[in-house]
Amino acid sequence: MTHYDYKVIPAPKKVKRVKGVHSADELFAVTLTDTINEVARQGWEYLRAERLPAEAPRGWLRAAVAGEQAVLVFRRARESLGPRLASVRPETVAAGLPPEPEAPRPASSAERAAVDRLKLRFQRSEPSLSFDDADEGIGGPATSAPRLGPAEKG
Repeated sequence: MTHYDYKVIPAPKKVKRVKGVHSADELFAVTLTDTINEVARQGWEYLRAERLPAEAPRGWLRAAVAGEQAVLVFRRARESLGPRLASVRPETVAAGLPPEPEAPRPASSAERAAVDRLKLRFQRSEPSLSFDDADEGIGGPATSAPRLGPAEKG
C-alpha cells in the first residue's frame, strides 16, 4: 500500500505577461503551466484543481466574507512511513484492534546537547528580577508610593 504526502497551493489569480501571447485564455494557460511545473520540479505530482468554500476576515469591525478559493492539489509518494504509521501492523488494522504503543527510544547525545543549549539560551534571555532588585532603581532605594484604595472620608 502506497502512502502519500499532499501539498495544496492557491491557484494563480493574475496572469503573467508572456511575449508573443495575447489571448487571455492562452495567458492563463501559460501561467497555470508555469505554476504546476515549478512545484513539479520539487518532486510533487499534480493531482487536481479544486474550488473550496473559504471565509476570509475583512477587518476588526467587519464580518468575514464567505467565498470560494481555487487551489491546486499535489501529491508525492512517501519515502518512509512516519512513526505513527510504521507502528501500525496490517493484521491489527484488519482485525479492528488499536495499535500497540511503542516504547520511547532513548535520546541521542546530539539531541540531549541540543536540548541543553536551548535551556541555556532561554535561561539567559529571561531576566531574573527579585524584589531586592526592584526596590533599588537608578536613584537609589525607591520611596513608598501613595496608597491606592477607596476615597477617605474627611
